Amino acid sequence: MIKYELLGSPSIDQYLEEFIETLLPTNRTYEYYLDWNKITTNINQYVTEISLLDSLIHVEPSERKNKLSEIIFKYPEVVKIIPIIIAVREKNLIVLEVGDELLYRKFDFSNRISNQKKLFSADNLEDTELIVDFCEKSGILNIFDNIKDLYTYLIGVEVGLDTNARKNRSGKIFEQIIELYLQKEIKKLGSRYKLISEDSSIKIGKSKRIDFVIYKDEKPFVAIECNFYSWSGGKGIEVAGSYSDLQRRFDEKELSFIWITDGPGWKGMRNTLKSSFEDLDYLLNFKIFEKNFIKIMKEITNEN
Repeated sequence: MIKYELLGSPSIDQYLEEFIETLLPTNRTYEYYLDWNKITTNINQYVTEISLLDSLIHVEPSERKNKLSEIIFKYPEVVKIIPIIIAVREKNLIVLEVGDELLYRKFDFSNRISNQKKLFSADNLEDTELIVDFCEKSGILNIFDNIKDLYTYLIGVEVGLDTNARKNRSGKIFEQIIELYLQKEIKKLGSRYKLISEDSSIKIGKSKRIDFVIYKDEKPFVAIECNFYSWSGGKGIEVAGSYSDLQRRFDEKELSFIWITDGPGWKGMRNTLKSSFEDLDYLLNFKIFEKNFIKIMKEITNEN
């Protein structure tokens, strides 16, 4: 049962209201939107290959297939960036061709080395033709009619691909917020205490790393998990159930467990929160955690 009285509320219902009212509206820092270092690193590793394919811009559309075949034959390493042009990370693609019958065709863009020979060579002219055929049918050849340079175009592609990583960055940003706070507050507790991030030494489930573990006299005594929900949905409900199970596992190991979760998504999951209050001792948002951390530590260690 949530220790609402320790956390300053006279009842579970009032604690729920405080929890909802003090949720952070966002955790989106400037770094959340795009990882520019990753974007430029991903592109700059292919500068030579990009320059070679860039020459297709200056070739008449009717001659572009022949020119691409020539480039691939002479410089097979360029095939590595062809999937990126259509915003795909995979190097091995299977494409379905729909006609009188269904046909699956495999394309290898890895430029792998086989028997000391590059994949695209005089012995593998057919492979070169397959790749050129892919570029024609997927519309890649037409792109060169509408861009001024391939490098700038690929920067745009990487920007688009990087937006898929925002969900992961969101979780990491919230972890960083918690870590900065913990590092500052644990110093106040004295030299007997230390913080370990992503601790895998405590065996809880398969390959489970605990976000943060607080040690006292070299012995773990508090485990902390944290996450952030910008939107309501099934994921939050599912995670709440799994954390109730984690509470039982930590109890068996005589470890106190704190779940710090936040974000406006919880406003649409009130029932899930209230249900979790029945199973967890410390279910807090950041502001409640920030206000009560030292008090919680004293409660757990029986220090006054």
